[in-house]
Amino acid sequence: MDSKKKRISIPQKNKVRAELQKEIGSVCPFCTNSDVGHFQIHHIDEDPSNNDSINLLLICPNCHSRITKKDISKQEVIDKKTNLRNINSQIQFISVSIDEENCGWREIKDAKNAFMAEKLQSLFPVFIFSFINNSSKTLLLTNIRVKARNLPIGLSGPHTPLPSILRSSIKYKIKLPSNGELQEIKLKDELEVPPKRAFKFKIELFAESMEIFNPQFGRFAIFFEFGFNNNFYLEIPMILLNSPKYYEKLKYIGLA
Repeated sequence: MDSKKKRISIPQKNKVRAELQKEIGSVCPFCTNSDVGHFQIHHIDEDPSNNDSINLLLICPNCHSRITKKDISKQEVIDKKTNLRNINSQIQFISVSIDEENCGWREIKDAKNAFMAEKLQSLFPVFIFSFINNSSKTLLLTNIRVKARNLPIGLSGPHTPLPSILRSSIKYKIKLPSNGELQEIKLKDELEVPPKRAFKFKIELFAESMEIFNPQFGRFAIFFEFGFNNNFYLEIPMILLNSPKYYEKLKYIGLA
């Protein structure tokens, strides 16, 4: 008898895929890949006939291969799905924007969650995060995790010194971590979020030198996780600084 399980097409696949994409925030839950157009639907119990949404997880092709090779265990996949469902049932991420009135950054058109330094007078970015507390209980924003990845820089124009400025004071100020370092901040002023309410807060991302954020030389992918009740974390989509897209290697073109 054939032991292989029969694959059944997912009903309303486009709708299901859209919901799964929303669940992961358009970022692979096991890595930083955001090329969601190439993501694949994984059947958690490895039964291709079980198309219940609880059994489906949208992931990048590389991590899908890692699961097949058992580099990512089945239990890790189950735990990730459970965590995503629990978080999304309580806290819903709405948007991230830039506070253009209080910093020298602007949104990059036709690029998702991407911002460009524009005014040299005030280069530290100030983000505005919007969420909804969908739960029936008051929650506390207690922790923030942030990680930054430097994006490769190609040929640039002449070096332009940036002026020193006095940074404006906002609610949360977080120092840009070193490349690849995960920094966790325990908030002294916890934010109380009433049930069934939308809420916003700002974060200024600063560095020792403003030169780090010079558009000619400083391009970053920023990853935030927000901790609630010292209990669970919500990952939000990647934020890009001085770049409209994420990349890890530069493409070189030879000149004849």
